[in-house]
Amino acid sequence: MGASPSVRIARVIAPNFGQVVVEATDGKRYFADLSSMSNVYCYPTDSHTWSQVAPDSDGLALVWVSRFEVHVDQVIALAFKVESIQQAG
Repeated sequence: MGASPSVRIARVIAPNFGQVVVEATDGKRYFADLSSMSNVYCYPTDSHTWSQVAPDSDGLALVWVSRFEVHVDQVIALAFKVESIQQAG
């Protein structure tokens, strides 16, 4: 499942270490577990660092203070739950 080039990240929260919740411009909320990427050398090593995440200036990726980066299509591919933002709100 890949993202259209027009899908951008509008908002992100990091509720648990290794997981993110992304609200995207396609009207969906993606719940993703990124722990499968934990062997990347710049993957955050603790909850405090994990919580320091923001969308990049184009909304195409998430970037952590440790310089770990995940693209929107990777978040969508690793999503374990997807919901409509309108339904959830």
